[in-house]
Amino acid sequence: MPQPGRVKTRLAATIGSEHAVALYQCFVQDILTTLHLEPTWDLLIFYAPAEAEPVRWLGDQYHYVAQQGQDLGERMAHGFRYTFGLGYRNALILGSDSPDLPWTHLQQAKQALTAEQIVIGPSQDGGYYTLGFTHRNFTPAVFANIPWSTAAVFAETWDRLAAQSCPVLVLPPWFDIDTLADLRQFYHRVQRAPNLTHSQTCRYLDQCPHVLTGA
Repeated sequence: MPQPGRVKTRLAATIGSEHAVALYQCFVQDILTTLHLEPTWDLLIFYAPAEAEPVRWLGDQYHYVAQQGQDLGERMAHGFRYTFGLGYRNALILGSDSPDLPWTHLQQAKQALTAEQIVIGPSQDGGYYTLGFTHRNFTPAVFANIPWSTAAVFAETWDRLAAQSCPVLVLPPWFDIDTLADLRQFYHRVQRAPNLTHSQTCRYLDQCPHVLTGA
């Protein structure tokens, strides 16, 4: 199970570790629900810390892999190398911070990979919510010496992608949830999208409305 102090730490600073862990679980479940709209995809769950036994709170239908690397870049690079080492021709990495990521964005990503393009989805905070390569155009240089957790992540990554010859599809921007302000924006956003109001994240916030106040 996700551990307090290891997930959603910025959010936990304002809403408490218990709610932050519960919301993290909701985020992951909502993202997986969206991913299951494409039945042909194989889903690999990369967990941390690497020395921990993966508690399969998400079920036994997934391939669980320990993350490896000193920083986020090394861990993502390992994820791609591991996936391509299994024989997959393309791979898309997706974080857990965008529980309402539209399915249409992922459809565009799939089409780009099928067309042998690199694909990246910028997030509103200057990072990115997804990144995809084929086994032919994998570019590990995009993971080295990046100022992770800053507003410069996407720009730095884009500069390196643009410097090579493979075409890159930039997906529409979307939103991460890292802070209480982000969580409030998410809740207001889904109220205008009735098809999302039954997500696990929305259910939790409806049951614990005080979370949105930071109380």
